[in-house]
Amino acid sequence: MSPEASGQLVADRLPEATKAPFSLTRQAQIAMTMAICALLIWSTLAVSVVSISQLSPLLTTGIGLAGGGLIGLPWVPWRSLRLLSVAVGALAMFGYHALYFVSLRTADPVAANLLHYLWPLLIMLFSPIMLKGVRIEVRHIVAGILGFAAACVCLAPTVSIQGSQIGGLSVALMSAAIWAYYSVWSGKFPEIPTAAVSLYCLLAGIGSLVAYLALSALPDLDVWQLGGKFGAPTSGQWLMLGYLAIGPLGGAFYLWDHAMKKGIPHQIALIAYAVPIASTTFVSVFLGRGLEIATALGAALVTLAVAIGGRPSRAKPSYTAETGIQDG
Repeated sequence: MSPEASGQLVADRLPEATKAPFSLTRQAQIAMTMAICALLIWSTLAVSVVSISQLSPLLTTGIGLAGGGLIGLPWVPWRSLRLLSVAVGALAMFGYHALYFVSLRTADPVAANLLHYLWPLLIMLFSPIMLKGVRIEVRHIVAGILGFAAACVCLAPTVSIQGSQIGGLSVALMSAAIWAYYSVWSGKFPEIPTAAVSLYCLLAGIGSLVAYLALSALPDLDVWQLGGKFGAPTSGQWLMLGYLAIGPLGGAFYLWDHAMKKGIPHQIALIAYAVPIASTTFVSVFLGRGLEIATALGAALVTLAVAIGGRPSRAKPSYTAETGIQDG
């Protein structure tokens, strides 16, 4: 997940001095390149999951996250970890990815993907509640209306009124809410080392695999058919699972972390607005639809909504010396 949101939070909370014009240093250029690579990788997540939709979402989530977590495991700061933080991070990582993958399999993938990308708008709603010194403004309300309009435009021509579709789309919204909460929550605790994300991923992956095995052994409880009846992955599916572990559910997290530490956070956050369009386009092309007019308009409205809502406030914030967080 998405790390895109935490980047935006950092962007909105930078001192005004850091928002002045500047010339990119070589270090900042490298960081920007890494951020672009991470965002490109994340934009392939939806189409990657759709391409192996024959597999259980729990199995996909478990293998992808566990593999991604193993990448950074040697650098986890074990002595400075907090049990509550690890629990929140792991549960959020598990819930977000599992529900997102379920939505891609149980609803129209393009519609589910766009609804999932409403998480930046939810961050705007959660931020004033969870963070000191953050206030909701008229532009946030405008962005929320545009986001809702985008969902309506996208869903109208693609989704029929069926129980299975409504359930899948509801799950997509739930995944967006979880990621928005996690992103704002992580912004409250900048002292937690980024390497701890590796442990979140690993524990979430293990939890997903345990749930997969449990549902396989208890088919009567497998209401959404998430257990082992799908069969073992083929060689091609193993390759895609490996890509998920190395890429969207693994390497991209570390590329993004380096970019946020070495680059200019608010500029890096701006390029994240291209992810919804790229991701939705990949899914549409994979399904043989091309880029439908409704999908293009919906993606454009979502991007416009995030751009309007994500603009830095003109009010000069105050910061604490210890954490750099706005002091309300």
